[in-house]
Amino acid sequence: MPRPGRSATGEPGARRGPGAGLREQQKSRRRARLLAAGRTLFVEHGYAATSMEAIAAAAELGIATVYNYFGSKSKLLATILKEDFAVLYRQADELVAAPPADPCRGVLALVELYRRFEGNWQAKGMLAAVLGPGLTADPALDEVAREAEGRVRKQLAALLTHYRQAGRIRREINIRDAATVLFYVFNQHFIEYVTGQSTDFARMQAAMDRQLRFIVTAISG
Repeated sequence: MPRPGRSATGEPGARRGPGAGLREQQKSRRRARLLAAGRTLFVEHGYAATSMEAIAAAAELGIATVYNYFGSKSKLLATILKEDFAVLYRQADELVAAPPADPCRGVLALVELYRRFEGNWQAKGMLAAVLGPGLTADPALDEVAREAEGRVRKQLAALLTHYRQAGRIRREINIRDAATVLFYVFNQHFIEYVTGQSTDFARMQAAMDRQLRFIVTAISG
């Protein structure tokens, strides 16, 4: 018979005392405080101007705790962005699964979801850290950018495939190429706006929609 508190193999058993659950709750609360503090400071001051010390102070935790939970400032931001993107990915997948009948409306509706990201891209100092794959030297942030690009392009391709099957996009159109062109239009406006080359969101939005509508109309059946 194994001794109480140990498994049949002699290893510590799966039973945990009440203190274990409390420790997990404390860890979860600390993590949430760090993410909330990081998000607030990144939005208000930008990624480059925000230090790990400032995040620790805002969360009322020690600097060692910040590094213990996330390892680096870039990984903390990557965690924030991944959680935010996860919500958008689900919303976009739902749209692609049941899109509007009109191809232009469908593409513009998908793009509009991503334009709402971080308050209509107003958190420029934070978003500048993830402009696109290869545009940041940090692996954690580059991974976020690569995943975002891949997901948006796949969703655009899935949307166009739906419309081609419905007879709304010409059969001879290469869906992958068309999705890539649409994404590049979207991404170029994103980069120009976040980096300050374009400062009027409404004007940028109108130009992007006009160009996307032109492309979709050109490939429609």
